[in-house]
Amino acid sequence: MGWPDWANSTQLCVATGCGVVVAGLLTLRQLRKWRKKGKKEEHKKDVVYLYGFNRTKFQPSISGPCLKVETWLRMAGVKYELVDALKSGRRSKYGQLPFVELNGTEIADSNIIIQRLARHFNADMDADLSPEQCPTRTMYNYYFVERMDLFGQMIGLPGPKIIHWLICNRISKMMRDKLSHQGIGRHSNTEVYQLGNADIRALSTLLGDKPFLMGSKPTTVDASVFAHLAWLVYLQLPSPHRQVIVNSCSNLLNYCDRMKDQFYPDWAQLCAEGK
Repeated sequence: MGWPDWANSTQLCVATGCGVVVAGLLTLRQLRKWRKKGKKEEHKKDVVYLYGFNRTKFQPSISGPCLKVETWLRMAGVKYELVDALKSGRRSKYGQLPFVELNGTEIADSNIIIQRLARHFNADMDADLSPEQCPTRTMYNYYFVERMDLFGQMIGLPGPKIIHWLICNRISKMMRDKLSHQGIGRHSNTEVYQLGNADIRALSTLLGDKPFLMGSKPTTVDASVFAHLAWLVYLQLPSPHRQVIVNSCSNLLNYCDRMKDQFYPDWAQLCAEGK
């Protein structure tokens, strides 16, 4: 057995090392490109940068709270830009979405976002509400909306089916733990559907033949309720909740269409951007 060819071995090591370095640099460059796509380099004054989920082919956002804030921004006529938080790698200080940036200041939690932006832009959508209507608005926000948020579903995820399964199962476990602490997760599926259907029928009765929930003009609560009804109405997933809306609460269908047509004339275009 002869001595190894040290010259060739050295060349091989150098070539391998260079290959690893080049591959690493290319990977780092690509990661920076991906992050840059979802990041705004220059924030314009008084433009709201809304960090949320990317568009989907079913509706502009898979998240009720994200769609709620975006709907309010459109209702108030506030300039905004959507930032894909998944690509930017950003999360709020609470670790949740959505959050916004305005003139370098981060604001998190959809309710607080709307309150702060309403003050900053002098865009109080609830200014015309009477003192008697304010408790009703609160009831909508903290009863129906919070409960409907429990029925949200993840859909339109990009990538292989196995990734969908892994993500949805992880989310499902997290949601079950959360719901168990809240109490509703201790009920059977049948009982949960009954509770949700009762909420939907109550909402339909309260809406009646009014164009918007509080009367003839849209208010903040319309942004909240529409955002949480939209996934039931427009995703068209088979569920007892959607069945109740279609069969017994047609005014809610008309209400969602009215909100969509008035504030999302580009709805189809936004969905076309989804994957």
